[in-house]
Amino acid sequence: MVNDSAQIYTIEGVAAGILMVITAYLAVSSTTVLTPQDVHIIDMQLQQLGNDALAMMDSPDQYQTGGVRSYSPLTVAVMNNTSSSFNDQFLLYVNNATNIDKSGSDRLNYSASITYWNVTNQPNTISFYSNPYYRENAVKVTRWVYLPSSFNPALFYPGATDMRSDVNQSVLFEVLLWRE
Repeated sequence: MVNDSAQIYTIEGVAAGILMVITAYLAVSSTTVLTPQDVHIIDMQLQQLGNDALAMMDSPDQYQTGGVRSYSPLTVAVMNNTSSSFNDQFLLYVNNATNIDKSGSDRLNYSASITYWNVTNQPNTISFYSNPYYRENAVKVTRWVYLPSSFNPALFYPGATDMRSDVNQSVLFEVLLWRE
């Protein structure tokens, strides 16, 4: 014969089963599995970091005063071929950590090159800063740099004898950025 206590046990068992299924579903759906297709997110973050560093370096330190144009630190580094000052400032921007003791700073490295139109209207590339590249995952960040007609490339780039110096021009500054 059936009594009332058996019905309560049945309802309790069904409720416990539903509760366990819902708990298992929530636990499985809340975990993040990093698949090979998601690795590009890390590269996108590195590319954004490089773009931000170049954008900060391409901002003039002051406004134009008295008719004299103020050039950005990036433009000055390209015009004067001062890869050492660019290296110090660029690595300061990209290897900056947010923690207080700076022990967790990111170890990033880069190589930089300049692409320009030569006197025969053909693209040409010269190295600005070269580092040995041993990694597979690198990103390329670029920035257009304005060079005035008063810029004399023969003084600062002996290997770029075909670079135009008679007109204002923009050159493509490319940085290959990777983690060590």
